[in-house]
Amino acid sequence: MRSNADVAAIHAVIASMNLHHIRYFLRLAERLHFWQTAELLGLTQSSLSRHIQGLEQELGFALFERRQRTVRLTAAGELLQTEWARLLAELEAVQRHARQVSAGEVGSLRLGHVGSVAYAWLPRLLAGFTARYPLVQLELREIGAADSQAQLLTYQLDVGFWREPARNPALVSVPIFDEPLALAVPAAHPVRADTFTSLAALRDERFILPSLSDEGAYAQALRRMFEGYGYQPRRTITSDFGATILSLVAAGLGVAVLPMSYADSPTPGLRYLPLPHHSTVYLTCRRDERSVVVENLRAEATRLAAAQAAGPHQAV
Repeated sequence: MRSNADVAAIHAVIASMNLHHIRYFLRLAERLHFWQTAELLGLTQSSLSRHIQGLEQELGFALFERRQRTVRLTAAGELLQTEWARLLAELEAVQRHARQVSAGEVGSLRLGHVGSVAYAWLPRLLAGFTARYPLVQLELREIGAADSQAQLLTYQLDVGFWREPARNPALVSVPIFDEPLALAVPAAHPVRADTFTSLAALRDERFILPSLSDEGAYAQALRRMFEGYGYQPRRTITSDFGATILSLVAAGLGVAVLPMSYADSPTPGLRYLPLPHHSTVYLTCRRDERSVVVENLRAEATRLAAAQAAGPHQAV
């Protein structure tokens, strides 16, 4: 059995040598025929002989016993054939892995998101991303925009999609897509798509909305929207969770204004009427982010947003 010193010496040799010479040696060790090996490698026989001789001179001992018509490995050559074949395979595997890491083809990604994108847009995004990068491990977290910035700054998340642009200068937000807002009503509600004109006619309705006292961009947009209709909505229930709001609307407890993404929700008993207002979804990550995996996700999100063929949502 070889000692650790012997193995270390073999590693040191392979690290210091021309890998082409080692590959030539391994091919010749397989065939034990100079002319055939030279032809396989695209070399002349004399050129292959010079490479092998140079390798033997560098090592200080013979690798082959050459006779008039035959070639055979020496004992040292047999040892190096076994070790170098294994080490070269390991080296090539490491090089392949390094290329994949450099291209963002392997790695992990902790992705935060607002709940509304989970119904249709996020699955489409991840379907395209995982098809391109099947070796990237994904961890998804549904989390609000306020908590998301803290988790990005403390490296608990790598990237995410929210309706609030980052305020912290250490983060950067890129708009990815806009989508219309919708009025969600119970299926039996008297307001119909063919008679609905605007929210101005619903000032007496009970609304189920997120908190409008929040200083975030989405809450501010909702406040401005209602101010434009000349009233503040009558709210008996407040929730920041879209799935909860849908369930309450379906139960007849009020109506809601939500991003149209929620129309893809499986919650039954609801109808959605598009509104002439929009909400922007942003991709947010650390400003100094250098991960190629994050950049690949951003590129995929940009491609999806640009290529979506579906027309505007219709009232359902």
